[in-house]
Amino acid sequence: MQHLLIKLILVNIYCSFSCCKLSAQEAEKPLDNYTIKRLIVYNDKDQIAMVNYREVWDIPPLRYNTSETYNESLVSLAKAMGIEISKPKLAGIFSFKYGYTNRAALRMFYTARLKKGTLKPKDGWNKVRWMPKNEVLALKDQDVYSYIGTKVIEDTTTLWGGAFYLYKEKDQVKYKITEEFYPLR
Repeated sequence: MQHLLIKLILVNIYCSFSCCKLSAQEAEKPLDNYTIKRLIVYNDKDQIAMVNYREVWDIPPLRYNTSETYNESLVSLAKAMGIEISKPKLAGIFSFKYGYTNRAALRMFYTARLKKGTLKPKDGWNKVRWMPKNEVLALKDQDVYSYIGTKVIEDTTTLWGGAFYLYKEKDQVKYKITEEFYPLR
């Protein structure tokens, strides 16, 4: 009996150290904790800065996972695009659930005005250009980000919320609206 008790204690100690070792290994590999922000920039003609990447025109995205404030990160994105902008304003917060991963995410949209500069493509982007508002609104059904972007562009006085479920169908990402657009304040 005493021999069995000693074995159980040793197994318990071994498991405790194994768990600690696993936790230490996990700590060495940092979690890529990020959110995606979209920046809607208007020029003095009320045209909108649009980026072409992944074969579509879209609102400029930013993968936010560095030690910067929200505004600093958006100002950095604008700088990488060759422009200087006014202080960004939050225009919407949208929640995403996925059918192909167990994670959930928040996506934020911001608006700003061009102060100065000339648009240039950031690394990884094919092209950027100023697009008339009606052309941007015509992209509404292209993807979930265009759908959200058009709502924000149609009414910039409201801080918008909404929720979406993204899933894959034949390797193409599709979406369903799970909570219609609603004002957050």
